[in-house]
Amino acid sequence: MFRTSYDSKEKIWFGQHLAPFHHESVSLGRVIYYTLSMNREKVVQISDNNGLCVTNGEILDQMLTIASNLLDRGAKRDSVIAIMAGNGHLIAPTIFAAFFLAIPVNTLDPNYSVEEAAHMFSQTKPSIVFCDHENYETVQKAVAKIGSNIKVINFGERISNVDNIEDYLVKTGREQSLEMVDVDAKTCALILCSSGTTGRAKGVRLSHQHLLYLLGFPGLWERWEGGVLFCFSSLYWISGVCTFLSSTILGLVRVITTETFSADLFLSIMRKYKVTHLISTPMQAAKILEHKSLAPDTLSSVREYIIGGSVVPHDTCIKMKSYLANGNIYIVYGMTEIGYISRQVSSNLTYSVGQLAPDLKVKITDDNNQKLSVGETGEICFKPRYHFLGYHGNDKATREIIDEDGWIHSGDIGRIDEGGSLHVVDRKKEILKYANHHVSPSEIEGIIISHPDVTFVAVVGIPDRVYTDLPAAVVVRKEGATVSEGEISDLVATKLSETKHLRGGVYFVDQLPLTPSGKVIKTKVKESAIEFYKSRQ
Repeated sequence: MFRTSYDSKEKIWFGQHLAPFHHESVSLGRVIYYTLSMNREKVVQISDNNGLCVTNGEILDQMLTIASNLLDRGAKRDSVIAIMAGNGHLIAPTIFAAFFLAIPVNTLDPNYSVEEAAHMFSQTKPSIVFCDHENYETVQKAVAKIGSNIKVINFGERISNVDNIEDYLVKTGREQSLEMVDVDAKTCALILCSSGTTGRAKGVRLSHQHLLYLLGFPGLWERWEGGVLFCFSSLYWISGVCTFLSSTILGLVRVITTETFSADLFLSIMRKYKVTHLISTPMQAAKILEHKSLAPDTLSSVREYIIGGSVVPHDTCIKMKSYLANGNIYIVYGMTEIGYISRQVSSNLTYSVGQLAPDLKVKITDDNNQKLSVGETGEICFKPRYHFLGYHGNDKATREIIDEDGWIHSGDIGRIDEGGSLHVVDRKKEILKYANHHVSPSEIEGIIISHPDVTFVAVVGIPDRVYTDLPAAVVVRKEGATVSEGEISDLVATKLSETKHLRGGVYFVDQLPLTPSGKVIKTKVKESAIEFYKSRQ
């Protein structure tokens, strides 16, 4: 499935051709409907929170009931439904109901702050937001902040005068007469959040066709029959989407939990459910390897283990592979706008992000947008079979990433070797990653510069083997100002979610290094920040 070819004349690499499995008019909802219908008695989902086992038939019935109730309450095709919730047992039928009705779904991080949620709501303008009981207050404040009348529906314990998901599980009697709607190449199924060089999250619009092509056939997995899949990611992440869709369509059992990652919980789930298929971040893999109770046979049930989302240290792969007596590790490289781009199998001795995914073209370009050859390093550009539909309500940002010839400019720097393996040597400019979360320096800078005692600020990442980047702020105070490091850290902590907190520290300087045109030289700032950080260790 993952194999690279090269056209030396055109200087373009491409993955093997694979014809789509589904007609362009077929929606995700239709595929899910027929898949669930074929084996109603099969257990497809187990919640580790409460041990609840759910069958295909039960999820199908819940999906149709929720869809019927949404229509009765005025939900319309091509409006937007937002979901800001963890992996509870009713998440699957809820998002599947939206797919069935061809209503786009915007999935948000359940840990978003009020400001972050309000920003995305103002971008995608949902008519309905599903949230957890625990983050209802955040959602309500975000809705109020943008002055909207969005309907809020909560999962879990009932809240006075607020719709609950249980209200949408009351039979209407019209479940079996719901219309099976058609879609086309431009019908949006999912709006994922992605950070870009502008600093604020953008809504990445993905079509039904795109998602079915990525996840509607055995592309990532090779030995999925009778498998059990686990991933901590919520639907905010493409890995979480992959977990829910690929397990449903391929017939794996998925284990879910609303808890956040801990090595203790991970190892407990492994032992309890004999997981065969895993998806995790490099940070999670590193934490697992450090755990004192990891034994030689703990991961013996694992057949296939995907690690991705940020740079995967080579030694992490080597150490983890030693625990997989019966399985392989796959390093997967991808973008929210494209999906998976390449995959490297741990048995391959060459350290890279692997061979290209099906029907994906790649070129490497220099600073003048001229194509480079084998082994030469430049910007990695992609042309997938199915383009993402653009950033929701942001044509300017869409034009900035897709050129006039249809190539997506990733901002990542890399090369392709003689064997067709892709090597990523630098990540996207500016954007940091902490524990696999995108962290925008300019977003943090915007918070800090609002302080009346701050003149200039630059946010950079302190490299960390476990978390990838620790956000750090280098600050120039106004003359005579006495604002402290703690005040700056507290300011950021009160405004942004915890993954964006200044774990790399706050450092005061007299001036920032600038180019002749007055732009901050971030590379020099980072060098200084690293030295400051090391001096405190």
